[in-house]
Amino acid sequence: MASFKSAALCLIVFLATALCSAQQHFPLTPGEWTATTSDPVRPGGQPMTMLFCMNDELWMKALTHNPTCTFSNVSLSASGGSYSLDCSSKSMQMKGAIKMTFDGMTHMISYGSLDMTLNGNNIHKDSTVDFRWKGPACNPAVDMNLRDHSVPPPH
Repeated sequence: MASFKSAALCLIVFLATALCSAQQHFPLTPGEWTATTSDPVRPGGQPMTMLFCMNDELWMKALTHNPTCTFSNVSLSASGGSYSLDCSSKSMQMKGAIKMTFDGMTHMISYGSLDMTLNGNNIHKDSTVDFRWKGPACNPAVDMNLRDHSVPPPH
């Protein structure tokens, strides 16, 4: 089950970063953002919420440090964008289509339809991720904090 959670975290990173191939700068307000999506391990349960710091530098870094994915059919406008992705690693393959809607400069929603193979198991996942801007300051020690903030941190 931990593998499914890892795949969900990877999915959120891909959704948050892929459109940067169409432009040089982060298209929304830079700073700390939350990303909330349903937890595949606990269907119908409390959603997972992760924190991200997103700005021009980290937006570009997220894509360039992800050599396992290719993005195609990228389209971007002031109101959102769409793209296709194809990711492959030793334990996971993922293909799908993503649509993002920008609702102002501090809110975006992504909709994804993905087919994944994770450790030999085939999974189809339709997902919605709600991104909300929290403020201009980010934790300076991390550029992407992928801990699930809906549960207490491990001790």
